[in-house]
Amino acid sequence: MALKATLLNCTLKRSPAASNTQALMDRVIGILETLDVECETVRIVDHNVPFGVSSNEGDGDEWPSILDKILAANILIIGTPIWFGVRSSVCQLVIERLDGTYNDRNEVGQYPLYNTVAGVVVTGNEDGAHDAAGTTLFNLTHLGCTVPPNADTYWVGEAGPGPSFIDASGWESDYTRKTAGWMAHNLVHLARMLAERPIPPEGNCTPCEHIG
Repeated sequence: MALKATLLNCTLKRSPAASNTQALMDRVIGILETLDVECETVRIVDHNVPFGVSSNEGDGDEWPSILDKILAANILIIGTPIWFGVRSSVCQLVIERLDGTYNDRNEVGQYPLYNTVAGVVVTGNEDGAHDAAGTTLFNLTHLGCTVPPNADTYWVGEAGPGPSFIDASGWESDYTRKTAGWMAHNLVHLARMLAERPIPPEGNCTPCEHIG
């Protein structure tokens, strides 16, 4: 079954600057592609995406075209660096813009991100990976996404500030490689299941006539 994945890189660095988050996301993409998943990455800071909580803020807002890619995908992966122990401001911006999908419905009355499988990639050289991944995945479930087991992979190096993922050859970490593999395979497995048997609207649409 052909699947599509949209990956949002929430680095603070504009292209062509090297992104440690992209480096780890590329490893995940490599695994996904072996599973016949078509992948497309969007580096958010390379686009005009203003603050807001709607799907279109007007005045040259490029978020609508990015949202189209998200809604066309079976898998959504958000990659974020850690800054001061939490996810990046760009990642927060993405979640806030996705809030606009609450105003829309799919063909059976659910939020548009229903049947989209979500995962998170985190990089940094300080603590905060669990907070960044946990908060982001929790947000995505409220937006309608489905999260499989082990839906995140991260690299933060040794305790305290130090070399970042690329400089430290972070892919040599057994744990990071293991969790990247788990995440990729579990995302694909669940995405295939939902593509064949979507979540039914009964009890899962708003407003829902099935609940008295």
